[in-house]
Amino acid sequence: MTFMGIKPFESESSNTHYQCHLSEANDIAVTAQVESFRTVWTRNDANENVDPPAPVWQTSGNYKHWRVTLDNNGNNDVFGVFGCEAALDGTINTWISGIFMRSDADIAPSDELVSVTVNAGDTRVSIGMNITGSKNVADFRWSKDNVRNNDINGQDTWSISGQVEVDDAGVYECHNIHERSVAKQGLKLLIVRGL
Repeated sequence: MTFMGIKPFESESSNTHYQCHLSEANDIAVTAQVESFRTVWTRNDANENVDPPAPVWQTSGNYKHWRVTLDNNGNNDVFGVFGCEAALDGTINTWISGIFMRSDADIAPSDELVSVTVNAGDTRVSIGMNITGSKNVADFRWSKDNVRNNDINGQDTWSISGQVEVDDAGVYECHNIHERSVAKQGLKLLIVRGL
């Protein structure tokens, strides 16, 4: 399955959506059981982490796909990490996700990419963030998959010591202290290929 985010750096705009393309012929892909989901919370309260609507099969255009149209509701509901899970009869479920951030984010990935793929066993892997506004690195707070890591507060880089393991995969988040609900933090998806 392939994830394609439309306007991934403009989550505050209208018509933000994502597409999930199955690597099956259209007559088979349309029969899949496809669900949408929010991968992790990116803010503190449940009402700030709205689940996306159900995917809809799209037949117009050159490529048929499952589409999830996100509704901002004026509350930054489009900000975060979203995905699709698909199942076909007789196959294993597969899922994929992608990141949506605001164009006026206070913090953004230093390499300007929302994901990075590494191999298990790689060394010197790190997730770096830059300030895009007038904030201070001393106020940076980090979490991975919604679990805080107080050991690296006040730093602009999360470095993985030693060799990367499959368990290191996930969503890395850096926000300003007491500003997580503003939805202007940096997000990065680390994908780790197993050996």
